[in-house]
Amino acid sequence: MAEQLRRILEEHPGRYVSGEEIGRRLGASRAAVWKQVQTLRRRGFGIEGARGAGYRLLGRPDLIEKQELFSRLPDASMWKSFHVFPVTDSTNSRAVHLAEAGAPHGTVLCADSQTAGRGRLGSRWESPPGVNLYLSLLLRPPFEPPMAPRLTLVAAVALASTVEEATGLPVFLKWPNDLFLGGRKTAGILAEMSSDLDRLRHVVIGVGLNVNAEAADFPEELRRTATSLRGETGRSFPRVELLSRFLVRFEEAYQRFLAGGLAPLLPEWNRRCLLSGKRVLLRRRDREERGTAIRVDEEGALLFLPEGGRGRERIHSGEILEFER
Repeated sequence: MAEQLRRILEEHPGRYVSGEEIGRRLGASRAAVWKQVQTLRRRGFGIEGARGAGYRLLGRPDLIEKQELFSRLPDASMWKSFHVFPVTDSTNSRAVHLAEAGAPHGTVLCADSQTAGRGRLGSRWESPPGVNLYLSLLLRPPFEPPMAPRLTLVAAVALASTVEEATGLPVFLKWPNDLFLGGRKTAGILAEMSSDLDRLRHVVIGVGLNVNAEAADFPEELRRTATSLRGETGRSFPRVELLSRFLVRFEEAYQRFLAGGLAPLLPEWNRRCLLSGKRVLLRRRDREERGTAIRVDEEGALLFLPEGGRGRERIHSGEILEFER
């Protein structure tokens, strides 16, 4: 009932809603309404009551709570199990442990902060508390292991759609796993899998999205290359709202991927591709080389034209160290 009351108050930002109307919509007595107001206040919501006027919402904590997250998702959602941590070492590490213990497909892990957040190739993901999204999705897909790395691109398309809807700004994707806003990195994706020779056991997709971080929240060496949604728009975003939107968009993209592979999603990736037609410095295995990035293909590979006259190559794994701005 507290979640229903929260939604009623959020429908009228800054304005009073009479106790009579709230009671009618909740099917509850005035005493029961008062009890739910107290419940929300204990959770950190600022609710003002005035005799003869009712209640109004003055402020809310930017917390991610399982109950509110559930209430924002469709009833038929694939997301059925949630784990929310005030602090953890790494949501991906936690997800792997849960997967090995038998946690189901559609498990979501989220943390307010991480002490050992990870990016690709062993890099560290800065994870200050209270401002960003750090989450992992545990999936048990019904396909063979070679398909699993393409889920990084599926997640990127879903996250790009989420950010564009929230900010109204164009998002660009840097193969294979980064999101850019305003020319700076805003999010990263890390996919890990466990498999037998011909069977996937599980895939864990980690997402770090800079939401409300300010310049002072980034290490000095990242302040020129990293940004956040708040940094680009000048306003704050409720993290639980972004998380629920992303889960809905990911489920939509995942179902399209199961039905048709990457082909249905490629136009959305390639129209946002940050690298198309640009000269880049590519690192793969133990060497680096320059060339031109063309686009991403149906298998998630980067089509790459090396300098020096060799023909076009398909790069399945690598890192873009530099690219034309």
